[in-house]
Amino acid sequence: MSLYIGRGTRVKFIRWTVIALVVTLLTSVGFPSSSALAATTPISLSQPTDIEFYKTADGEKEMLIADSGNNRVIRATAEGEVLATMEVNQVTAATMGSDGLIYAAESGAKAQVHIFNPDGTVNAPPIDVMRKFSLYAGQDEDKQPYIRNVIRYKQNNNETLALFYNEYRVHNNVPQRYATLADMNLDNSGWGSQSGGFTEYSSVILGDGNQKWYTSNSGVMLYPLVGIQNSTDKLADLTLDVVDKRLYVVSENQIMRTGYEGFEYPNAPVLSTWVSGNETYPIDIGNQIAVGLEGEVYMADTARDRIVIFSADGTTARTLGLSKDDTPKPTAGTFSKTVIKGLPIAFTSTDFDSNYADQENRPMTDIRIVSLPDSGKLQLNGTDVVKDQVIPVAELNTLSFLPASSFTGIKTTFLWEAKNGVVFTDSASVTIMLRIKGDATGDGVLTPADALLVNKYIKGLITFTPEQIEALDMNDDGVVDAKDSVLIMGVYLGINSLT
Repeated sequence: MSLYIGRGTRVKFIRWTVIALVVTLLTSVGFPSSSALAATTPISLSQPTDIEFYKTADGEKEMLIADSGNNRVIRATAEGEVLATMEVNQVTAATMGSDGLIYAAESGAKAQVHIFNPDGTVNAPPIDVMRKFSLYAGQDEDKQPYIRNVIRYKQNNNETLALFYNEYRVHNNVPQRYATLADMNLDNSGWGSQSGGFTEYSSVILGDGNQKWYTSNSGVMLYPLVGIQNSTDKLADLTLDVVDKRLYVVSENQIMRTGYEGFEYPNAPVLSTWVSGNETYPIDIGNQIAVGLEGEVYMADTARDRIVIFSADGTTARTLGLSKDDTPKPTAGTFSKTVIKGLPIAFTSTDFDSNYADQENRPMTDIRIVSLPDSGKLQLNGTDVVKDQVIPVAELNTLSFLPASSFTGIKTTFLWEAKNGVVFTDSASVTIMLRIKGDATGDGVLTPADALLVNKYIKGLITFTPEQIEALDMNDDGVVDAKDSVLIMGVYLGINSLT
């Protein structure tokens, strides 16, 4: 049987066959949903001065970039997905502690270290470096204190910050730059510094054994293993490949490398050229470096507003592209709970989930307690909740509030944030009514018994605490009198309401 019924008919048959085939393919393959096609925005860098990799609690490797020209710290994945940004004026260095807190160094006349949570929210007031180490602001913009490195580590059971900073001092009426390696315990129990033998490009990192490893004008100190003597090359920033036990050091238009495992005094490793700069990817001595996921070396190319990635074998290089997911953040709402007769309040996941919304319909996975109530305490399964504690949704049914006393103030609050599995919301408040306005007995309702206690107070038969007076002052005129008793009875009789 022939399909050639006629030329025109044959063409028409083929046309509709092709259309049907296309429809079938589109139906079987399908398109991703609008939520899967998340909008992204390219992120540009301006004078990046520092880059550091770290591992998250779940083993993921992420990086921090001190985007100095844009006055911000960027937290991103190794592939360049921006997860959070933090505004810091003249930021020049950044690090993350073992507890996930981000420390960002601000250079200049107000040198200080800012402290952030991983999502970019402020965790604590800045540490005043100027005051801590008695630094002085310079008269010229290019002679202000400059913080080149900041690392957090444990020293003698103390959580400590180490800083490499440059400052100008006047010697024989000539301002000169001095480099200092300083330590300060985060509990303010002590601090100290050492200078001399460093250059303005000297850098410090956390080496093996939780020890400080740093460059100087005579080489590299790998304490307590060994020192690499090298006074012929100008040595600057350094980083480690802890997997392959390699040390990388920036020099003039090159990155040098050596292995460091198995060496001890007096035997020392020897640095040799690993990558030389070229016209496309020059290497400035002031650039800072870090080792990425697969042994690549990431370099903050300050002068050219970019991050350069050298392959693990040093044969190729490329520029990192940064982008940010523009998917809207979820939102958290305020709500309230009321204490009855001083008894604990039991929360449920519904309390929080019913006050959570996400435009992409992503479920709430966790909440974070941003601040604690100033009266009473929150407990999770019988254990006190701490500030910034993250609680999975599955555990919210064990969250409770224990009032300090049935005769405290009218209310207390705490702040919470919700997470959609990717990002937290902005903060919202939970108000805990410790006492309903006019409730003198603390049973959670207004009755003639409350009005009777007010009348006894008016007659001088009983006394009230300031907190009770605040709770029973129905018209908020500053005194408890017969007007308040009448208002309480009005609520009981349904004549008026509490609102």
